Amino acid sequence: MKLYLRGKVWYVTHWTGERQIKMSTGCADRAEAERKAIALLAPVMTQTDDEVRVATAAAICNKLAKDRKKTIAEQLLLTDCWEKYPHRSTKKQLKPSTIESAKTAWNSFVEYCEGKNILTVEDVTKATVTQFLSSRKPRWQAVCYIYCRAMFSRIGITENPFDGLRPVAAAPTHREPLTREQISDLLQEADRLAGQRNSAADAAEFAAFIRFLLYTGLRLGDAATTRVDQIDFDAGTIERIMAKTGRAVRFPLHRVIIPLLPQTGEYIFPSMADLYSRGQALTRRIKRLFNMAKISGEPQQYCAHCLRTTFASICAENDVPLAVIQSWLGHTSQTVTRIYARIEDMRVKKAALEKFPEL
Repeated sequence: MKLYLRGKVWYVTHWTGERQIKMSTGCADRAEAERKAIALLAPVMTQTDDEVRVATAAAICNKLAKDRKKTIAEQLLLTDCWEKYPHRSTKKQLKPSTIESAKTAWNSFVEYCEGKNILTVEDVTKATVTQFLSSRKPRWQAVCYIYCRAMFSRIGITENPFDGLRPVAAAPTHREPLTREQISDLLQEADRLAGQRNSAADAAEFAAFIRFLLYTGLRLGDAATTRVDQIDFDAGTIERIMAKTGRAVRFPLHRVIIPLLPQTGEYIFPSMADLYSRGQALTRRIKRLFNMAKISGEPQQYCAHCLRTTFASICAENDVPLAVIQSWLGHTSQTVTRIYARIEDMRVKKAALEKFPEL
């Protein structure tokens, strides 16, 4: 308990845990104020002196910690956060492409904040974050939300401004399989680039890689990181673990593909493996190929993944059982495989329609 004079009236202050109680005694005389203070604080002075000292010390430490965090947040520039709090995982080693995506998302947020003259962590508010997310496209919203929220969690010196927010769910992209004409145009354009003198040094490797995607149905990352020792050239098969599902797959390689694959070195497509490790570089290159072949549609429709869809659809069109396609693609259920092999359902419907009589 402590008395202090404010004007002509004595006030009493008292700490109880994290609370500081201040009351006016209404008395101008100190002795009378002391008696009044004891009466005022009687209901709350139930702790022993030692308990009061401990509770007061804890409250002071908490306040000092909060003040220290606030000071750090005021001094920590958003541009320095990536180096001081790098993206990491305690459960598994992150792929370079994942780290690159996280860095791109964070830099996107930092650039947005700089445009609003928001430079430090302390300056970021929930309103800022809400406006930032609403300024991004739906698919990119989700990426920025995940990685920027993780950054503020790692910093941990302020309340996370991304908590409680949910980005708008992106509409699923419907990737139709390529037609035979589109496949021909795509391969011809890849071969044309490989034959040009002024093309990139790895243009021939890129053309072979596009065929590899088309004839194997592998995901982009699995195809780009396929190693030479995962190919059995005598048996003409490939065996590897799918990065997304962790499932082991083993299947034969088409006779068109085998002569295009080197039998020495670490990776089958070393330049593609390097591009894949650098974020979206390989994805952008494949999209440019689609544009050059004049194959266009909805955003995100034509990309490396639609070659996987095309592979599954061609298999289904040629009576390959759904269970075999599922095993080949490494899917955990046929429900997912049916999305890729939509043509199978259409074939069954056409067969049924042929039995329908002419009216």
